[in-house]
Amino acid sequence: MKKWIGILVVLCLALTASLAVAGDNEAKAKELVAKGVSHVEAVGADQAAKDFMTKDAGFMDHSYYLLFYKYDGTCIALGAKPEIAGKNRLNVHDPDGVYQVQEMIKTAKAGGGWVKYKYANPTTGEIQKKKTWVQPAPGMDAFIGCGIYH
Repeated sequence: MKKWIGILVVLCLALTASLAVAGDNEAKAKELVAKGVSHVEAVGADQAAKDFMTKDAGFMDHSYYLLFYKYDGTCIALGAKPEIAGKNRLNVHDPDGVYQVQEMIKTAKAGGGWVKYKYANPTTGEIQKKKTWVQPAPGMDAFIGCGIYH
C-alpha cells in the first residue's frame, strides 16, 4: 500500500511540474507577442518585420519566434522561416485539416487568443501539436503570434 501511495505522490509531482512548465511556456509566448506588438508601434511594420526575422534582434529564442500575417493570409514575417515572408498561406492546413492561418485571423479579429493545430517543429523537424497566441497588430489589418510546441 505504501508503495502505491509513493508512486501516486511521484506522479502528482510530475504532473504539477509539467503543468507549471506549460504555464511558463504560455507566458513566454504571450510576452514575446506583446513585445512584438510594442515594436510594431515603435518602429512600424516594415522595420518590425525585418527585426522579427533577425536572430540577434531579440524576437527569437530557440523554438520561440514571432509570426506576422496580414488578414488576407499573406505572411509579413516568420522568424523560423524568413523565406516564407511575402507568401500567402491562407489555405495552408495541418494533417488534421486545420487551416491554421484562417483560424489565427478569426481569433485575432475577435481580440486575440490561442489557436491549436499541428506544425513542423523547426528544431526537430517533427510534426507536433502546437498552439499559437495571436493578437491584432496595432493600426493594421494584421496579427502577430508566437506558438509553443507541446
